[in-house]
Amino acid sequence: MTLSALRLAAALLLLPLGGLSIAGAQATGAPAGGFVLTEGADHPLAGRVWSVARSAFVPPAEVETAVARARFVLLGEIHDNPDHHALQAQLLAAAGEGGRRPAVVLEMLPRDRQGDVEAYLASGKGTAEGFGEALGWAESGWPDYAIYRPVIEVAVAQGLPVVAGDTPREERRKVAAEGAEALGAERIAALRLAEPLGEAADAVLLDTLFDGHCAMMPREALTPLVAVQRLRDATLADAMISGGISGGGEGAVLIAGSGHVRKDLGVPRYLAWREPDADVVAVGFVEVREGESDPALYAGGTADVPPPYDYLWFTPRKDRGDPCEGLKERFGGRK
Repeated sequence: MTLSALRLAAALLLLPLGGLSIAGAQATGAPAGGFVLTEGADHPLAGRVWSVARSAFVPPAEVETAVARARFVLLGEIHDNPDHHALQAQLLAAAGEGGRRPAVVLEMLPRDRQGDVEAYLASGKGTAEGFGEALGWAESGWPDYAIYRPVIEVAVAQGLPVVAGDTPREERRKVAAEGAEALGAERIAALRLAEPLGEAADAVLLDTLFDGHCAMMPREALTPLVAVQRLRDATLADAMISGGISGGGEGAVLIAGSGHVRKDLGVPRYLAWREPDADVVAVGFVEVREGESDPALYAGGTADVPPPYDYLWFTPRKDRGDPCEGLKERFGGRK
């Protein structure tokens, strides 16, 4: 039996006696209204939750309890997967149980839009339905606001502070052109950008950018983007810390791409440097892959290194075709 098969068999043995079948386990990990996507919905992992630390499947209720207790919660998505946003909304509701009011930090809005967020919501008349239009979501380049709306609905219903979390575009351009030094020594120190991620994490970050550009740009050309990515992660961490304080010290929940919530090189590293005693929970929502049923080999995990999250939550996948086709045209068909 292969190592992957042994892991899966061992994990299945950890299910409670008289517990759920795979189909039953899938149902427990779907959003309240069921999965929207259908491709991969019958996969043996779809709707299941994997605890990385315990190398075991766990009920969704365990994750809800964990996020309700943690000061900082990071919910990593694939941006255009509606099921990921429905599950984020479910966990955000759990984080706000008992009257707790964690700040909701959004990667989708840059920090310089915070005034617009507050202006719309401060009157008490702002609605989740109108939030997208008020913030110009349709012109932002992000996927349809309708799939993000469940998250905002929970925030508005529970009266949670909403925080624009990402680095403004102009600042990203400046760092890409001039390096992190363009930020000045004081800001670099405040964001902890001088702290080294380490050679392994640096390599993974560059590999991720290389793969994200479909291997069509030389690695050396992508090196400036490493500084930009680090700035974005550090800024999101700063938004979580400051948002949690201004929201009454009740912590923060980050809604962001799964790469940002990685514990080995993303936002959690900066939280650990700045708030070392804070409880942090990182959940990666991942799409199932045909023919791959070993949960430990998803989301950056290998036979020797576990995935860099506390929990993996498996969902059906979205059919996107070949995401590299557009880049091939842009680069003149070069591979």
